[in-house]
Amino acid sequence: MSTLPPPSSGSRLRLMPNDAGPGVMDGGWWPRSRDAASELTELVNALVDQVGMPTRLTIDFDDWGDVPLRITVLGRELRVGWLPHLDHMVAISCGRAKPILLLVIPPETTRSSAEAALAETVAVTGVSPEEILASCDIPARP
Repeated sequence: MSTLPPPSSGSRLRLMPNDAGPGVMDGGWWPRSRDAASELTELVNALVDQVGMPTRLTIDFDDWGDVPLRITVLGRELRVGWLPHLDHMVAISCGRAKPILLLVIPPETTRSSAEAALAETVAVTGVSPEEILASCDIPARP
């Protein structure tokens, strides 16, 4: 997995550096809304240059409003699977590689709390999504 360039102020996506070692997740993402189709399309567009074109997305059903079965990104149709209680994560499958796991920070989170949580997703390993959210004063469910 490649990393994103250094995040700009207000960046909503962070990925772990390649040499960070194994962790619970590979980064964090702060969507702007609970509209799964729109936000997942934006996420894939942001990731495609860094990790390639995903083949499937799996999301925590409880984190979203209407969840589509498929989305179309850059002319390709991607399947969207969902699981209840995926622990506030999205799993991005890219071929046969291990899925990329991103913590989903609730869209209504304040900027300062969201940026702190994004920073923690790439700075610490072995911490659960719930622990990161709690440490940044972010309620796990709305």
